[in-house]
Amino acid sequence: MRATLVFAALLWLAWTSLGFAEGPRPNHTTLVVEFVGEMDRPVFPSVISTSSEEAEWYKQQLFKEPIGVFVNVAIVPASVLDEITELPLLRRALERAKPAEEEPKTTPTVRFLAGAGHDYVQIMLDARTSMKILLDIDKHVAKYPALESEIREIENCIESAKMRHR
Repeated sequence: MRATLVFAALLWLAWTSLGFAEGPRPNHTTLVVEFVGEMDRPVFPSVISTSSEEAEWYKQQLFKEPIGVFVNVAIVPASVLDEITELPLLRRALERAKPAEEEPKTTPTVRFLAGAGHDYVQIMLDARTSMKILLDIDKHVAKYPALESEIREIENCIESAKMRHR
């Protein structure tokens, strides 16, 4: 009996010290949203992250000069980014994503890149699906006027591009 209690105590200590007792960690700590397609005015990508250092890394790795200077960065709490990356359409697309580079399949397209640390996957989604996701993101970023404005700019690009292609 005593040996069982000692074993259980050791197991519990090992379990908690390894962090298994903590809640689940977020899958993604950065989300990049970028319009890909013909534009009538410049609309720069948005980097949404829980860390300014990580956001800067993505900005430097993905967007070289001179575009990198204009990339919009928003730092949000992990709970907000989790809500965004758990949106059903976006989550399903990210689950199917591969780390490899993808080329746009249709125009207009939105590229979503989701990462944790320096590991990331990207997806390219058509205008219709992208618009649905962006409208859902709007609801979660209402507390961040600059970010909300940036997302709406991408939505406006999609609408403009759809009008040109009719």
